[in-house]
Amino acid sequence: MPKTISTSLNPLVSIIICTSDRPIFLEKALQSIALINYQNFEVIIIDASSTMETSEIVSQASTKYSFKLSFLKVKPKNISYSRNMGIKLATGSIVAFFDDDAVPPSEWIEQLLNIYSQRGEKCAAVGGAVRDLTRPGYPLQFHRGITNIFSETIAIRADDAANYNQANGFWFNGLMGTNSSFRKDILEKINGYDEFFDYYLDETDVCLRLIQAGYEVHYADVSVDHYPQPSHNRIDQKHLTCWYSLAKNTTYFAVKHGFKKVFFPILVARLTSLLIYRCLLRIIRLKFTHSLPNSILMNYIQQAFDGIRVGWQSGLNNHKANV
Repeated sequence: MPKTISTSLNPLVSIIICTSDRPIFLEKALQSIALINYQNFEVIIIDASSTMETSEIVSQASTKYSFKLSFLKVKPKNISYSRNMGIKLATGSIVAFFDDDAVPPSEWIEQLLNIYSQRGEKCAAVGGAVRDLTRPGYPLQFHRGITNIFSETIAIRADDAANYNQANGFWFNGLMGTNSSFRKDILEKINGYDEFFDYYLDETDVCLRLIQAGYEVHYADVSVDHYPQPSHNRIDQKHLTCWYSLAKNTTYFAVKHGFKKVFFPILVARLTSLLIYRCLLRIIRLKFTHSLPNSILMNYIQQAFDGIRVGWQSGLNNHKANV
């Protein structure tokens, strides 16, 4: 069993930022990281950008800041692949993931490490809340969320979190990528991120597999400010362009984790309901919120159906491979 992380030992933390074509926001993220109170950390940039602007920003930052800064250019725009490459480059005992369009508080790392120290050797992951600063009132985008084996998520009270670290549970603790951290040795023990999750549910799958392996996921009272920006997956927060991945990964997750745990008709019914809500209704909503023509909406719907087909087959193949 891995040893407990002790904050008194001042462990090295590897902060991994996976980025793609957002050099201006990455620069702001690096500026904010430089203000973190905790000093024993390194920063690893995994860049899937289509231009060289990000590498130029990183080159300038390496001479500007005192912390160690590593950089790797990758080709696929696959968040799980990028995270795995970051884990391979990390030299710290803790890897903390952070988005290029977010800003951490100065006490971010200290708060995460305190929970590792308090929770002991079974604690494999710690994360916190994420606040959306692009919306009125700055609502919480994520806060102590539990997810079930179909990938449906709800919020819970702080006192209830300890109940959702059961290896055979239906609901389990989960984290949001931009405020999440993990024990590197334990991540490697479960073979890191499943790279089928190119975007969406990647960290959810990791949290579930950690808990199934006998470890625990916990929450720290620390919130990261998020400024969600356009990307290859979205034009804005409502106008997504990643319907294939959204449907594919939702289907794959449910089949991967629910196929042998629930009665088959219930799996199909729950997954169908979730896909209608998560994909079909949101696509139709774009007709009214963004005045999109029917041709684009039908294209999005077709992408979702293609994703469902691929996700279903891949989920079944995953079970066959593990027989």
